[in-house]
Amino acid sequence: MQSFARLLERLSTTPARKPKLKLLADWLWQTPDPDRGWGLAALTGALELPAARPALIRALIEARVDPVLFRLSYDYVGDLAETVALLWPGADPGPAPSLTDVVEALRAAGRADVPALLAGFLSRLDASGRFALLKLATGAMRVGAGPRLVRIALAERFGLAVAELEEVWHGIAPPY
Repeated sequence: MQSFARLLERLSTTPARKPKLKLLADWLWQTPDPDRGWGLAALTGALELPAARPALIRALIEARVDPVLFRLSYDYVGDLAETVALLWPGADPGPAPSLTDVVEALRAAGRADVPALLAGFLSRLDASGRFALLKLATGAMRVGAGPRLVRIALAERFGLAVAELEEVWHGIAPPY
């Protein structure tokens, strides 16, 4: 999860297309499967985790910090994931979950299990990891790398033709 978090952080602060392609290509090359596949699914909008809604995330943070502080911070920052990532209190000791751990747990969880699951993951991650987790859980990536750019980076990094990749893309399921 930490390498995916670093990727999202760098993508959201990198303004130009060519450096974004390099960031994506490097991440794709260095990341093992199935984390790479889940990351691709998330970045291309093919990953659905329907149980984690913004209202749930607001309820989780308001149970841990002053609701007025949260609302003021959210008004100032303007992004729910970033606000919660920065305000979430301390971290529990223990290893950070992998991207695969997070995706598989959230996909298998029932609606009633999601709040405790999300809170546990948030507590085991640093601010960058929490930001990535919340972007992933809500499906609201918006980090400046759309599906087409991600597929171009994938094709370039692995020596594939973009047209050939896009021809089969719709026929395979995550984690690819």
